[in-house]
Amino acid sequence: MPRILASNLEKSIKPKFKLFQDSGLDPTHIVEIVCATPTILTRSVDNRLGPSILELKSVLGSFAAVSKVLRISRWVLNHDLKRTMMPNVEFLKSCGVSSSQIVNSLFNFPHFFLTKPETLRDYAEKIEDMGLDRQSRMFIHAIRVKCSMTRETWELKLKLLRNMGFTEEDILTVFRRAPQVFAVSRTKILASVQFFLSAQDLGISFVVKHPELLTFSVERRVKTRFEVIKVLKTKNLLPGKPGLATICKMTQKQFVDKYVNPYSFQLGLVIQNQ
Repeated sequence: MPRILASNLEKSIKPKFKLFQDSGLDPTHIVEIVCATPTILTRSVDNRLGPSILELKSVLGSFAAVSKVLRISRWVLNHDLKRTMMPNVEFLKSCGVSSSQIVNSLFNFPHFFLTKPETLRDYAEKIEDMGLDRQSRMFIHAIRVKCSMTRETWELKLKLLRNMGFTEEDILTVFRRAPQVFAVSRTKILASVQFFLSAQDLGISFVVKHPELLTFSVERRVKTRFEVIKVLKTKNLLPGKPGLATICKMTQKQFVDKYVNPYSFQLGLVIQNQ
């Protein structure tokens, strides 16, 4: 950029690199950030970059955490965090959202915190109208999901669920229990619901009770695990009577240690998918 090339190296460029180094970024990461967002070098150290880094530290707790966020989201410092992130963080805290949830969300969904504060507050009110209490651990996830999509996309997902037989109350319950379901593509939602309703002969009530299952991969996780359990049942090897939801929610290590490794010979080719 011509403006950057015309900048004074000693007075303009070097202070920014020193700021990044003092914030815990190593030279490699500094180069990555600058190459990804060169306009960052046009920002004022005193009026924008320095205050923004300190604001990030006040939320995250350490320069190490700030460094981690900047490596994940190199464009963050191009935004005025005092006008976006900080008001949003304070609002979420006022809603009862814990600091740990805010930090985790900032690591995983930094763009969410750059939502216009008035927009975020508006969505919060709408989510409360849907019956989700501000004290719920799902509250921040619900706001994030609503902020992440257009009204048209939201309506298309509601229409999909209605067409599959979900009532309005079913849909609200799914959203309250697992708002992240609505961040999943319609294709994936359709495949998951069809699998549970058709292949497993389960009712919609099962999906409503365990909506987080819709976020799992049918092919890579759910279907393979059900096949393993089916084989163990057939051979009278299944330990206990595990619920289908429990089986899906287990970590890969937990599932393999309990249902695959002890019966690897009997399972044969099925374990190749694990």
